[in-house]
Amino acid sequence: MIAKIVLLSIALACCSGPGEKQENNPPKTPLAQRDSTDHLKTALAHLNAKRFIEAIHACEAGLAKDSSSVDLYNIMATAYAEEGRYALAIEALHHIVRLQPTSALAHLNLGGIYTKLGQYEASEQSLLKAQTLLPGQPEVHRRLGEVYLGTNRFELACEQFEETIRLLPAAPTLYYYLGRARAGNGQNEAALQAFSQATRLDSGFADAYYRMGFLARKLQRGELAHSSLNRFKYLQSIGNGDPDVPKKMKKLRASILNAPEEPLHYVRLGHFFAENDYWPEAVNQFALAADLPTADAPLYSRIGSILLAYKRSEMAYAYYTRALALEPNYLPALLNIAVVLDMSGRNKEAQAHYQRALDIAPKDPRSWYAFGLGEYNAGRHEQARSAWEKSLALARPNDPLHRQVQERLAALPND
Repeated sequence: MIAKIVLLSIALACCSGPGEKQENNPPKTPLAQRDSTDHLKTALAHLNAKRFIEAIHACEAGLAKDSSSVDLYNIMATAYAEEGRYALAIEALHHIVRLQPTSALAHLNLGGIYTKLGQYEASEQSLLKAQTLLPGQPEVHRRLGEVYLGTNRFELACEQFEETIRLLPAAPTLYYYLGRARAGNGQNEAALQAFSQATRLDSGFADAYYRMGFLARKLQRGELAHSSLNRFKYLQSIGNGDPDVPKKMKKLRASILNAPEEPLHYVRLGHFFAENDYWPEAVNQFALAADLPTADAPLYSRIGSILLAYKRSEMAYAYYTRALALEPNYLPALLNIAVVLDMSGRNKEAQAHYQRALDIAPKDPRSWYAFGLGEYNAGRHEQARSAWEKSLALARPNDPLHRQVQERLAALPND
């Protein structure tokens, strides 16, 4: 329930862009602030790696040096929330509000946690404050809609969800929430339309199919009720009888319901569908993730790698292409698109990508390893040996790539 925008603001605060002009004689940074910045970088690294306890400890150490660091409190609140320690997350967010009373994101995140705890009055106050400070923000409208839905103020909930859909017209979760609000308000036909739109956009949305089927039966729409409930049963049958698999699906869906703005949640659900051979649903989730405004090159590359692992090379190629369109020098996408080309017999095109990767990152062992693969696939074994030896020299001994290169070298024929 901590908004992703918070983490983006932290990242921007930590790093200056590559094109930023630096002063010739920058003022000296006070020692305490330099120390807290170091702790901030450490805490952010732990948070991104989901080492939440370590992130909290790093924040505590940094705040001991600089108790006015909003960014450290941001990371601390996020880590506490991820750990389910909501009271401490709230305390950290209140520190931000005291330091920066106009922080819309702090009020938004407070509203999210209070909603999670069922403390709707406190949530509404925080969200209305966030709305005043940050008008027109879809996430604020959505969270207010959730509060009104949770307190049976269905007409107000409809207004908030309709406004959010106006801003984000292709978000299935919003139509699902709107359907629930309309059904609560007695607008059954309109609710049915909303659930129908949710399922058109998201073919793996089990609960939307269930609610649509239940409502269609109530409205004596027999054919629609039958098809919707059959679709629900099909989705619930995932896992071939293993009861833990539908439970995992429900948990992954809950993450999307909590933060439909976060593309990674859709990727995780898509990966889950792929693991269980529900491919149309998997492809649908990947497309939903990729079309969100915050999708970036690493996300496209991650989707491509999942598809490549399941030998869906054409679809993988399309996502790697999208990644490189955003970041032409993004190394993982550059290397993997070369692998896809190699697999399809387009070795000359692959070699161009391998060489470009070497030009960009000549000291990265992955570049030399991938270049060696291309040479090996082209039948140039000595060139492959030379590339892999360079990769081995650059790879850390504890890096899995180190052993992988050793195995490749050992398997090379002695020409």
